Amino acid sequence: MGSDMKKHLLLTLTLALSAFLASASADTYKLPKDSPIASVSFPEGWKVEASDESVDASSNDEEIYINIEFNDADSLEGAIEETFGYLKKNKVKFDKATEKKTEGDFQGMKVVNYDWDGEDSEGKCKISLTVLGVTPKKALLMLYWASPEGEKKHEKELNSILSSIKPIK
Repeated sequence: MGSDMKKHLLLTLTLALSAFLASASADTYKLPKDSPIASVSFPEGWKVEASDESVDASSNDEEIYINIEFNDADSLEGAIEETFGYLKKNKVKFDKATEKKTEGDFQGMKVVNYDWDGEDSEGKCKISLTVLGVTPKKALLMLYWASPEGEKKHEKELNSILSSIKPIK
C-alpha cells in the first residue's frame, strides 16, 4: 500500500471515528415527551433544557439559541405570535427587507422557513423561524437566533442538529 493510500485511509478512518464519537456523545430529545412525533439531538457541551413539549438549547458560548416546540395545527398560529413576542421582549429587531421564505421537504416533513437579518442588544444577529410539518395535524416550530460569528463558529454543530431532526413513525 502506497504512502498516499495509507494517508487517505487514515484520514477516512479518523473522520468516520470523529463522526461516530460526535453522534455517540449527543443527547437526543423526543417531542412531545409523552407521545413523541419527532426527535432532535444536540452536541455534547450544549446547554439544553427540555420540558414536556419543547427543548431550549444554546451553544456553550451562548452565541446560538434554538427553541423547538411541539404544536398541533390549532395552536400553531398562537405559538408563532408568542415566538415573535419573545423576540420583541428580548429587544430583537428584524430587518424585514432581508426576509427570505423557503418551502420544501426535509426528512419526510413539509417545511416552511423564514430567515431574517436583525439586531439585538449585542449587535447583528440572524433569526429564523421554521415550521416542520411532521403530520398533517402536528408540527414542530423551531426558533433560531444567533450572532453571525457564532453561526460561522458552530456551523458543523448546527448542521449536525439540523440533520438529527427526524420524525418518529
